[in-house]
Amino acid sequence: MIKKLYIFVGILISLLLITSCSKQTQINKSYIEKNYYVSKVIDGDTIKVYYDGDETSVRLIGIDTPETHSGDKPVGELGDTAYWFVRNKIYSENSKKSYVYLDFDTDKYGYYGRLLAYVYYKGKDGKIHFLNEEIIQNGYARPLFYSDTSKHKETFIEAYVYAYENRKGIFQFYDDDNRKIYENDLSDLDIGKIRWVRFKVKSISRSGSFYHIYSENNKVYITIRSDEYKAFFKNLNIYDLDNKEIEVYGEVWKDNGIYEILARAEFEFRIIK
Repeated sequence: MIKKLYIFVGILISLLLITSCSKQTQINKSYIEKNYYVSKVIDGDTIKVYYDGDETSVRLIGIDTPETHSGDKPVGELGDTAYWFVRNKIYSENSKKSYVYLDFDTDKYGYYGRLLAYVYYKGKDGKIHFLNEEIIQNGYARPLFYSDTSKHKETFIEAYVYAYENRKGIFQFYDDDNRKIYENDLSDLDIGKIRWVRFKVKSISRSGSFYHIYSENNKVYITIRSDEYKAFFKNLNIYDLDNKEIEVYGEVWKDNGIYEILARAEFEFRIIK
């Protein structure tokens, strides 16, 4: 009877340990048990790997790095820097081959048929590193959140705040007065560059999942995605900016002849008066 009791207690303890560790085991198994050969680094947020025998594009979830090739968005000021940051992280100094681990969220494939993944790699220190987080933390990407790819949302929020507070990457120009420009002085030479753009707010509106802030002179407008607005705007209600003169920090784009900045966080805004 006592022997049976010991066996029962032992089984019970084992079940409790398995239950308490199951989540961590599941997370580890999702990317540690299989690695994938990296055939090419496309840019700061896209790589190519051999996945199930085919060369496949992998888009890093939750981040958006400056462009290295013009298209829908212009070439970004730090696009090449972000590219080399990623390349140097996943390739060792003495090898042209590299392997990464992939972890997925709710949706495995994106709109363009690319794999959507959290990418991990083994560093020169022998430890596993979370590449998506490191890119944001060093200021080479802005957050890009979707409701179905948000497993590490809080991690990315902290990483972006860290980059801002430590003036990393895109925030290295944050305190540079030479980066300030009035909307009327904007030109196509500013496209792709990081600027503090100053203007007076004429109107604020929302269309679908986007907020828009329009300038009085209709030369520039600010776009904020609702997912980033929920994540980063805790103390600033953008509707309070109506009729205010403000400065907005970000990369200058152009859409239908009007300059645009896609803002991500409230610390990218300053109220002048």
